[in-house]
Amino acid sequence: MKNLSIIILAAGKGTRMNSSVPKVFQLLGGLALIDHCLKTARLLKPHKIYLVLNQKIEKKYFENDQLIKCLYQKKQLGTADAIKTCLSSLKGSRGKVLILYADHPLIKLSTLKKVVNLKSNNEINLLGFVKEEFNSYGKVILGTDGLVKEIIEQNELSSKDKFVLCNSGIFCSKTSVLTRLVLKIKNDNKKKEFYLTDIFKIASQNKFLTKIVMGNEDEIMGINDKKELAVAENFLQNDLRDKFLKKGVSMKDPQTVYLCSDTKIGKDVTIYPYVFIGPNVKIANGAIIYSFSHLENCNIGKNTNIGPYARLRPGAKIAEGVRVGNFVEVKNSIIGKNSQANHLTYIGDTEVGKNVNFGAGTITCNYDGKKKHKTIIEDEAFIGSNSSIIAPVRIGKKAYIGSGSAISKDVNPNSLAIERSTQVEVKDWLKKVKK
Repeated sequence: MKNLSIIILAAGKGTRMNSSVPKVFQLLGGLALIDHCLKTARLLKPHKIYLVLNQKIEKKYFENDQLIKCLYQKKQLGTADAIKTCLSSLKGSRGKVLILYADHPLIKLSTLKKVVNLKSNNEINLLGFVKEEFNSYGKVILGTDGLVKEIIEQNELSSKDKFVLCNSGIFCSKTSVLTRLVLKIKNDNKKKEFYLTDIFKIASQNKFLTKIVMGNEDEIMGINDKKELAVAENFLQNDLRDKFLKKGVSMKDPQTVYLCSDTKIGKDVTIYPYVFIGPNVKIANGAIIYSFSHLENCNIGKNTNIGPYARLRPGAKIAEGVRVGNFVEVKNSIIGKNSQANHLTYIGDTEVGKNVNFGAGTITCNYDGKKKHKTIIEDEAFIGSNSSIIAPVRIGKKAYIGSGSAISKDVNPNSLAIERSTQVEVKDWLKKVKK
């Protein structure tokens, strides 16, 4: 929307998180809260996104995005004061402005489209929701005409008052209306702060029409502490599971599968219980992920078998038909088509060709204490059990490595390499030690 600007308020200190990590960078589904908000905001295709930050958050996290302009609230003087930091940037704008919050990560695009759908220039759309149980949300007070008269904070209401229409804080108006009204907000309260919620009473007094757009609490909930973050995680995980189930992914026990916001899964994939899928994971059609496997920053090809108890670390690229079995770890490695490492193996900084077999207990020794080194294993090589492949080294095509070998030199194609100490047997050992 070329005529739409978005202001995202992200200047709160987040002290209730009890964390050294700023609240906006707390992770939800593997993605920072602010990134959830920005992701949805971008889908509206706004002219500009104004991000209001506190001075502890550096611009460098956002400087590569030309759509975003970072502004700083120098002192914590309230949400209306945060909006004022944007007014000079909005000067002369004739479009609409949408107010969002960085700690509302679950808001859906379909909901925001309703909020920005203004019918007239003197109209404001406020997103609200119904919650009958006692809560701390500000309450929306409607006039007899059904329009918003004001918002009253819960702690300002008496115990006898019962209002169920709650304020999300998210609203849209013409930029000129926001500018005019926010400058009228005063700080005549105990904290001497400028509260953005006061704008709706001022709007009503100045004949502006604030209408309610109804939403769902699950997507509007704000996140202020780790408990609320955990609740939001539960909501998000359920949404992600539902999305993939509808797309043809089979989950034996969905509630035990953890997904990320950027997870990509093809059709006819089967995921067994207790699987953790971290950031930047792509799983192609027909793959099977067995229980207790941990995947992050990896690509998994078609018709692969992963696990149980497999760990795929960043940089793992698993080709079609590969088997990565129990207690196998793969890091920063490419495993070619139809190769297999069925059990008790570590593959790190390695290029593995097609149809390679790893015997149980194989280790690629990639680290010398200072640097990482690369191993190359060509097509159809066979690595015997309990072997150590000491990088940098190349195992040629169709080469065989005898079990129990420690290979530190290149092995030619079609060759057998064995490195073992000579087996020694002492006859009648038991009789000798008893003397």
